Amino acid sequence: MATPTSVRIYAGTQEGLFVWRSKNGSWENVSIAFKTGTIDAIDGLRSKPNVVYLGVTQDGLYRTDDAGMSWRRVFEGNVRAVTVDPTDEEVIYVGVEPIHLYRSENGGKSWEELTGVQALPAEVKKKWSYPRPPHREHVRHVFVHPEDSALLHVCLEHGGIIRSSDRGKSWQDVSEGIDYLDIHHLSSAPGRKDLFFVATARGFFKSNDPKQGWERAETGFTRDYFHDFVFLPGNPGAMLVATADKSPGYWDRPERAQGAVFRSRNLAASWERVGVGKWLPHDMKQMVWALAQHPEDPSIVYAGLGAVSRGRSADASQRGEGDILVSEDQGDNWERLPLDLPADRVLWIGADS
Repeated sequence: MATPTSVRIYAGTQEGLFVWRSKNGSWENVSIAFKTGTIDAIDGLRSKPNVVYLGVTQDGLYRTDDAGMSWRRVFEGNVRAVTVDPTDEEVIYVGVEPIHLYRSENGGKSWEELTGVQALPAEVKKKWSYPRPPHREHVRHVFVHPEDSALLHVCLEHGGIIRSSDRGKSWQDVSEGIDYLDIHHLSSAPGRKDLFFVATARGFFKSNDPKQGWERAETGFTRDYFHDFVFLPGNPGAMLVATADKSPGYWDRPERAQGAVFRSRNLAASWERVGVGKWLPHDMKQMVWALAQHPEDPSIVYAGLGAVSRGRSADASQRGEGDILVSEDQGDNWERLPLDLPADRVLWIGADS
C-alpha cells in the first residue's frame, strides 16, 4: 500500500496534540502542543487547510492559521465539540460541558449562545446527566447538514439528540427509540435528508425522520458500543464504524475494549467485521476512537486507536499508547503509520500546503 502524501495529521490525545506531515514518502513530526491537555474535539477548513480548530477540555477552543505551528484561544470554556459549517466555513459551532451551544459567524472572533437549547422543556432536560463524577453532561457532536445549514442535530453525552430546523432558534428532542441516551456521532447518508444514522454507547440506529424516532440497524454486529463512522465512495459505496464490546466502564477486564471495525455496503441493512489482521487483531485491546478521511481522496480512511478510557489508561501495561492506521480498500486491509503517540481520541486530516 502506498503511503498517502501531501497531508497533515492532527492527532488529539489525553497528553496533547501531535501534528505530522507527509514528506518524501516518510512522516515528519512538526509540532506537539498542549502537552498537559486533553484534546476532545477537532475540525478544520477544507478551503484553507492551514486553519484548524481544537477543543481542549477545561480550557477552551483554539485556532491555528499556520497548520499547527502556533495556536490562539478564541473561546474560553470546557469545550467538548466543535464543527465547521460545511456550507460556510466562517461559521463555527462549539458545544461545551455542561450542555450549552455557541456559534460564531466570523471564524471565532465573536460568539453567540444558542439559548433555545436551554429553553427546551424540563422533561427533556431532566434526562441530561453523566454517570461519572462530577456528573456533568456535555455536547458530544454537532452535525450541520451539508445541503441545509439550517438543519442541526446535536448529540448529547448523556441526554439524547436535539434538533433544530431553523438554524438554532428553536429545538426539539428527537431521541425516541433510543433507550440509553449516550450519543456519540450522527450523520445523514450522503446527498440525502431522508436517512440518518447515529452511533451510541449501546446501539447503532437509523431513521428516515428523527422526529418520528429511531430503529436499530445492527444486523451482523458482534459488538455493542459504537463511536465514529464514515461514508466511503465507490460502487457500491461503504460505511465504516468503530466499535467495542460494552462501554468503557467494563474495559478494566483482561480483554480490555475488544475494539473492531465493521463495514456495511447497503446503508446499514447489514454489517460485517473487516480488517482483522496484524493491526486490528481478533482480540484487540485497543478501541478505535476516531475515523477520518483523506481530504482529497475520501476513499482513504485513517483510524485513531488507543487503550484508554476517558482520563485513565484502560491497560496500564500499554501506558495508554496509541496507533494511527490507514486503509485504501474500504477497510479490508490496514497499515500502521510509523507515528508514536499516546492513545488517540480525535483525528483531523488536512491537505499540506
